[in-house]
Amino acid sequence: MTALANESVRVTATCVLVDVRDSGATGVRWAAACAEALGVGLVVHAGPKNDPTHAHVAALLAEHPDLTVHIEHSECTPGRWEGGLAVISRARALAVPPLAGRDLRDVVVVGGSPAAVACRFGVVTAVLDAVGGEGVLQRATAFCRARGATRLRVLTRPYLDAGEALDAAADLVHAACPDVIVELVREIRSVQEETRLFPSDLLVVSGRERGAAEGLQPAARAALHHAPCPVLFSCS
Repeated sequence: MTALANESVRVTATCVLVDVRDSGATGVRWAAACAEALGVGLVVHAGPKNDPTHAHVAALLAEHPDLTVHIEHSECTPGRWEGGLAVISRARALAVPPLAGRDLRDVVVVGGSPAAVACRFGVVTAVLDAVGGEGVLQRATAFCRARGATRLRVLTRPYLDAGEALDAAADLVHAACPDVIVELVREIRSVQEETRLFPSDLLVVSGRERGAAEGLQPAARAALHHAPCPVLFSCS
């Protein structure tokens, strides 16, 4: 995980993408706050130009007067927005697995308690699985900085021998985010139980498959179905 020392702790997204017809007002509000925090633009996919929901969306976006917003009325995400952080609903995520690996985008599935969606806990949780741990830690660190989180919980699966790597990761996170408390958890409960007992604003997991056509890793599958907060699936 030493790559974190040599790379920026910014999320590399070029913009944040959200579809009003899929995510609704909750998704648009979360996506707008995320884009503003990351310092990137927001791309909103909307319905027909006479859709009455546009007035509600316009009111939400008015809360972010300095945010660059691009409105599109197309049926699909254009290729030129490749690299955007896609914000989708849990219903859509369950319908189109395996998420991030599909088009090399990081994906955030917005859902969970109102407090978590509003980022009221000040906690980001990162789950390190067999594949994609560096990307997960980088994304989690970047969101701690961008969203002003005060605590980062790093969970490793019991079957992974990651003791030294976790200690090194903690040092790197401290260097990038000196005000963030890093908690390393080597023996964890299920993702569902862990996030119930320790509420978070964001759960970061790897969206990469263990192998060709093997599907999401265990923590990512559990998060997709059960996490009581937004989940970021890292494609790195």
